[in-house]
Amino acid sequence: MKNLKIVCLAVFAAVVLFSCKDETGDYVEQLYTNNQKEAAIKACLKVSADTASAHLFVPDGFYAYNDSIYQINFAPLQNTLFAVLEEHGYGDLVDSLVLCANRLAESCGGQVTPSLKAAVDSMKILDYDGLINGQDDAITRYYEMYEYKFLKSAIQTPVSVRMDLYNVNGTWALMMNKYIQYTNTPLNFDIQNYIVETMLYDILEEMSTEEYNIRTNIDHRTDDMDAFDN
Repeated sequence: MKNLKIVCLAVFAAVVLFSCKDETGDYVEQLYTNNQKEAAIKACLKVSADTASAHLFVPDGFYAYNDSIYQINFAPLQNTLFAVLEEHGYGDLVDSLVLCANRLAESCGGQVTPSLKAAVDSMKILDYDGLINGQDDAITRYYEMYEYKFLKSAIQTPVSVRMDLYNVNGTWALMMNKYIQYTNTPLNFDIQNYIVETMLYDILEEMSTEEYNIRTNIDHRTDDMDAFDN
């Protein structure tokens, strides 16, 4: 009888253990409310925005940070305008434009960073679990998809008032004057729009890098990011 009781207890324990095993993830998901998940998602974005700003909106941020991968280098002009000017000894103008544009971008943090966070506050979240359990940059890409127009407008304003201050417009005009002396090939390029879109692309890329760090390294999380423990 004693052995029978032991066997029954063992079977009962096994049944309880099996019943508590979460094969679907539903139990884990229920540990956090939607409000907690939303708080974690938005905290992730704000920390990512702060990190991107700290890396980019500083001297040499866009120009040289992380082996210059975020540099505004006017790649679409390399084989047209830049090639013609360099061929005729005006490579210094090319270098000047690149430097001026990056210094302009680096100076915009005071206006851009608050806008990055404002977009987070107003963002509507439709799939909490899909974002938290998604790919490494799922939250950043969702933010980009729904807030791109607002973010571009927010960057456009400080850039436009700095185009003359940082001599981007003046350098560009001089380059175009030299260019038309040596070629009849028309060049249609919106330099201000290029700077704005490149800045936004770089900011989002750096935010996505920080999102990955938040997902994989607890040291990058704040107290309201517990939902990422899923």
